Amino acid sequence: MQSARQAGIRAVVFNSRGTADSPVITPQFYSASFTGDTREVIAHVGRCYPHSRALLAAGWSLGANILLRYLGEEGAATPLRAAVSMCNPFNLSVSNQGLTRGFNRIYDLNLARSLQRIFAKHALLWTGMPPPFRPDEVPLASTIREFDDCITIHSFGWRTVDEYYRGSSSSLSVPRIAIPTLCIQALDDPIAPKEATPFAALRENSNCVLVMTLTGGHLGWVAGPDAPFGAPWTDKVMFEWLNNVVLELMQADLQATTDSQLADLMNVTTSAKMTA
Repeated sequence: MQSARQAGIRAVVFNSRGTADSPVITPQFYSASFTGDTREVIAHVGRCYPHSRALLAAGWSLGANILLRYLGEEGAATPLRAAVSMCNPFNLSVSNQGLTRGFNRIYDLNLARSLQRIFAKHALLWTGMPPPFRPDEVPLASTIREFDDCITIHSFGWRTVDEYYRGSSSSLSVPRIAIPTLCIQALDDPIAPKEATPFAALRENSNCVLVMTLTGGHLGWVAGPDAPFGAPWTDKVMFEWLNNVVLELMQADLQATTDSQLADLMNVTTSAKMTA
């Protein structure tokens, strides 16, 4: 938030359902496929600040996957002018397979426990839920996949976990992204591996820019004078890029307005001559 303010950007934080102690009042959490909450938040912020220079968005990890899915669904209709994606798993099938190998299983276990803690706070909402929901098995889940099989896929209408991972991958959305989008990935990311990154699709979409760093792990870009307790250096890159994109867009909008006004003036002048 401080980095955003220093860059002249008013920041709004959107926490997915149940995260950061946000309340859950219906038996539904977030998922990699669900973009409804993101769409509503973007619309709400746009209504609150109708005179802002530009509406921008950034997503991290699974939030980046959801953001790019939203961009693919909306295309040119999105009110956003630019977006940033960091450590996006992109292909959830590949990402999940990577979590089953070697030390990565520790990440899988910890992420599953995080989901269990969120679920435990709201478990009563799932009391009496009929099959295929299996809330009683959630405490036994030792992987993200097992949690998704108990709860997530049934909340969002997927038949199997594999179908959910395939259909929720934002790699499928990249060709339909219609606004400037910066994607920052790390080659040594255990959760968003290089193999999951859609290099060809990103290269073919002129709206997308991919930055791949040699190191950084999963959201671990902490080099520089602020390390290890300050904002990662990628925040500065993100805000500089966003501000430059906004400046270029504003210049393009101004030029388009000027061209339109000149065209109208020429039409009026021509019409007057013909009338005379």
